[in-house]
Amino acid sequence: MRLNYFLLSFFFFSICQLPMLTSCSKQGCNDKRASNYNPEVTKNNGTCVYLPGLKMLGETPVQVNVGSIYIDDGAVAMNADGSEVYVQTDNQVNTSKKGMCKVNYSADLKSGKETLTRMVNVIIDRNNWVGTWKRSSDCDLFFPDSLVTFVLGEENKQIQTTDMFDTYSPETFVFASINEQQISIPEQYLQQNMWNCLFSANGEMNDEANAFKLKVNYFNQVYGGSPFGGHFTCLLKYTKVE
Repeated sequence: MRLNYFLLSFFFFSICQLPMLTSCSKQGCNDKRASNYNPEVTKNNGTCVYLPGLKMLGETPVQVNVGSIYIDDGAVAMNADGSEVYVQTDNQVNTSKKGMCKVNYSADLKSGKETLTRMVNVIIDRNNWVGTWKRSSDCDLFFPDSLVTFVLGEENKQIQTTDMFDTYSPETFVFASINEQQISIPEQYLQQNMWNCLFSANGEMNDEANAFKLKVNYFNQVYGGSPFGGHFTCLLKYTKVE
């Protein structure tokens, strides 16, 4: 009887203590300046080790989109005696245009001057295609409205819209594949009254991600297959509104 009571008491004690055990913070070094920094640590227990020299915080290279705000992680420097040293930063990142940029760091330590460089790749991906675009040229009466709004597609590297031909064929679903600056609209039908229009398009965005050109190939025909006007090619130009 006493054994059973002891086991039962221990069981309830263990259950009661479980939240305390699971809520314990992980101790160690959570200072990014230290050589033994651990991002999983939630409580600094004073075990950080600081090595002399210039240390970059964060990763290199890093990747950001054209038009985004780049926030640099910076760098730290320390002498062998543990004293901190001012780090001079030369941030050359320009996110208004596609390209590879640099952030240069330098520090005058007691042991001499040290330098480091972080590479920042400013890229264009499908997120830069999302938004509203205004057409500045046209094809014929079948082709696009003056404004088109792209949203993210259901698949990776895909965008879509339902207002590209809203005047002539409302809610026509159009999807496009995106490969960085390149856009490709696969062959698909646009229906308007008694006409069919078979079209496809390919184009490219500029390095500033605020304009793109779209070369459209299309073929008009009457329901039943009779051609109407034959094959055409035209160039559409778009600039970003928002």
